[in-house]
Amino acid sequence: MTKSFLKIIIFSFLFLLAASVSYSQDDTKPGDQTDVKTDVKKDSHEGIKMSDGILYGKDYDQSMSVITFDDLMKNAEQHNGKVVVVKGDVSEVCQKMGCWMTMTDGTNTVRVKTLHEFFLPKDIAGRNAVVVGTFNITEISEDDAKHYNEESSNPKNSDEIKGTQKGFEIDANGVKILEAAATESSK
Repeated sequence: MTKSFLKIIIFSFLFLLAASVSYSQDDTKPGDQTDVKTDVKKDSHEGIKMSDGILYGKDYDQSMSVITFDDLMKNAEQHNGKVVVVKGDVSEVCQKMGCWMTMTDGTNTVRVKTLHEFFLPKDIAGRNAVVVGTFNITEISEDDAKHYNEESSNPKNSDEIKGTQKGFEIDANGVKILEAAATESSK
């Protein structure tokens, strides 16, 4: 009788131990991170409504000069490695998560990366935006170029992407998608 009683005690103890460990685990799902300060989910595509548009990420210091996309590209070497505030048209957005967008003038393209700190709506192509972040002239690996292509709304044949490529990128702190009225008044 003592052996069976001892087995019941041990079994009960192990059961309670397993139950307490399973209930003490964090209940969040992967990718469902919550910013403690603002209680806003980092994987959210919700921006902050502002007078001139919707802000994703952080706003820029209003004392900073806003340059046009054309000015950025004309003086790319001068801006390399520096924080810029650039205004231009969104040409494409990552269709997987909204973690990058591109701006283009038809000749040059700049990839604006959110670094997964915030996410953009997938339907903002064609809209006007103001981006703040660090501009870099860089080389994009073949693997990264193929990865971006897979997330594109208009993917090319991946077999056509060969080797490293010169690229322009902005590691963005914030992106403000401008309202149509704000876009028209600034022209």
